[in-house]
Amino acid sequence: VLRRTATDNNTNQETLSFDQLLVNIPQKKVTIKGEEITLTKKEFEILKLLLGNQGHVFSREEILSRVWSDEVYVLDRTIDVNITRLRKKIGEYGKNIVTRLGYGYCFENA
Repeated sequence: VLRRTATDNNTNQETLSFDQLLVNIPQKKVTIKGEEITLTKKEFEILKLLLGNQGHVFSREEILSRVWSDEVYVLDRTIDVNITRLRKKIGEYGKNIVTRLGYGYCFENA
């Protein structure tokens, strides 16, 4: 419970970026090479979480608690489906969202 209520230092930033992938947090916009990419709310939140904590491996449970919080009952496989869709939408940067078998997901400088 304390982890969920604690504020992240990364949430104070206005934008997150990696190479030409730019996440504008206040405007809820993602651009790649200046072209806007349309993401769902959950895909945006997952990308923001992973990009804002590069190198940190998040388990499915951690992602569920941070992105879905106390909403409806969500299966672990929902994370996998959203990650797959997110990888496709961000194209060449999709390879930076790495699966750590048995542990979870992280964003790496590949």
